[in-house]
Amino acid sequence: MRYRLLLNLARVCFAVMLIGCSTDGKIMEQIYEAEALVQQNPEKALEVIGGVDRSLLRGQSDRARYALVMSEAMYHNYIDSDSDTLSRSMAEYYINSRSHHQRARALYQHALILYRQDIDNLAEAMIMLIEAEKSLAHVDDVKLEGLVHRAKADIYGKGCLFANALEAYEKAKNCFDSCGNEYHSASALYDMGATYIQLRDHAKAHDALVEALNYGMRTQNREFEAAVLHELLDLTIYMHDYELCRKYLNLFKSEDCALFGKAHLMSMEAMMLSHEGRKQEALDILEQAKSQEGVEWADLEYAYYIVYRNSHDAAQALYWEEKSKNAQDQMMIDVLKQPVLNIQIEMLQNNLEAEHRERQLVRQRNTIIYIVIALLIVAGVYFVWRRIKRKNEDIANYVETIRGLNEALSNVPRDMSSSVSALYRDRFSELNELCDIYYDHSGSSRHKNMVFNKLTDTLDSIKSDKHRLEELERAVDEYRDNLMMRLRSLLPKLSERDYRVALYSFAGFSNRAIAIFIDSDPVSVSKIKYNIKYKMKGMEGDDVSVVVAALSEK
Repeated sequence: MRYRLLLNLARVCFAVMLIGCSTDGKIMEQIYEAEALVQQNPEKALEVIGGVDRSLLRGQSDRARYALVMSEAMYHNYIDSDSDTLSRSMAEYYINSRSHHQRARALYQHALILYRQDIDNLAEAMIMLIEAEKSLAHVDDVKLEGLVHRAKADIYGKGCLFANALEAYEKAKNCFDSCGNEYHSASALYDMGATYIQLRDHAKAHDALVEALNYGMRTQNREFEAAVLHELLDLTIYMHDYELCRKYLNLFKSEDCALFGKAHLMSMEAMMLSHEGRKQEALDILEQAKSQEGVEWADLEYAYYIVYRNSHDAAQALYWEEKSKNAQDQMMIDVLKQPVLNIQIEMLQNNLEAEHRERQLVRQRNTIIYIVIALLIVAGVYFVWRRIKRKNEDIANYVETIRGLNEALSNVPRDMSSSVSALYRDRFSELNELCDIYYDHSGSSRHKNMVFNKLTDTLDSIKSDKHRLEELERAVDEYRDNLMMRLRSLLPKLSERDYRVALYSFAGFSNRAIAIFIDSDPVSVSKIKYNIKYKMKGMEGDDVSVVVAALSEK
């Protein structure tokens, strides 16, 4: 009863603990609803997830899931953030997760935050993307795989690893092509074109950018057209192809897509005018460009150099070329001051792999501990089961033996039977009563143990009661023609154990009863009797025949 009460109390405590550590079901339903909406209806998803009270979230898993859905909702609503308040804890949770799709999504979102934060975080962002790529090998999400490759390429490009960037952009484009996402495929083409420019492969850069431009014009995506034309204008200047440059400048006007970089367009226009011999108009435009928002002075300085070079003003051209080169040199110095990205990535990856190995060792160690504990529990249960089974077998043997003792008394003379009864009947009655109590299943296990212990104590007292043994031997000698006296005379060097077996046998006890009295088994009792008879083999006389006959009685 007490055990059941403790078990029920433990169950209640465990249930309370689970309830206290889990988030309310309605809140989790909101998170799942937002997660289902985030791709097709990101505005609604942001509204739903925005209604979740974060203070009511319980458990690291639920908080990480909330952070993942919120990050994705912001991303799909073009809400950029460089704060890792949400994504840091989310990434720390999912980096060890075996849910590959959620892990890839979470690490990708965290990488985007790190990318926006600081150039010093590029290596860590790359590690997150590499880990996300590993998880994507186990799931079918080609679009996310393409986004991960493109983000890796962006980081490579920012670290001036342009060959790596180009390879990653190509992988991204292949992914977007395979899932039929034209916009992202065209964006990857645009990025490839810009990277080819950095690698000074102008022909491939032009082909990629023109293909991207065709997509923008076909879909009338003016903002995308403007970005592509921006790169094409720079490219045509590098190629000294002013005819193409004029063509792309006219496209800005005809497509009405001058959505950003007005100062850049004015710089391009000035260079074109100078090429046509209209120096003063070119200089006037450059003066106007200085007051434009977001002006890039490197662009203006280079434009001034081109204008004066085209107008054959060598002194001014040299002056602006020096200024432009100084700006380029400073930019190069800033790049060189940056930590080498691939070395940083390698170091962080080695650290992460070491952490993975450590976690694997911990998991293996814990698994071994759990297995050992489980084996110990099984062994303990088996031991208890065997002990209980052995007790039941012992009790069954005791009961059977006690029942047989009464029958055994009928095999000896009446006077001896009375004597044996006087010696053992009281203890046999006690044993019978204890056996009956033991088999009363209404008693507790503790009570049964007490009864069993009392039962074994009673038997032990019978085995070690020298007074009873002496009385029994006198009764055997008195009523069975001095059998014990004859045996001791014939075999004076027998062990006390052998004498006891013979004594109990002469008194009419069965082999089973004798086995219990001497802590042995019936087979061993039979062997002892046989050995006693064997030792008398070859002896002659009436005493030998009488003793052998008595030992052979059933």
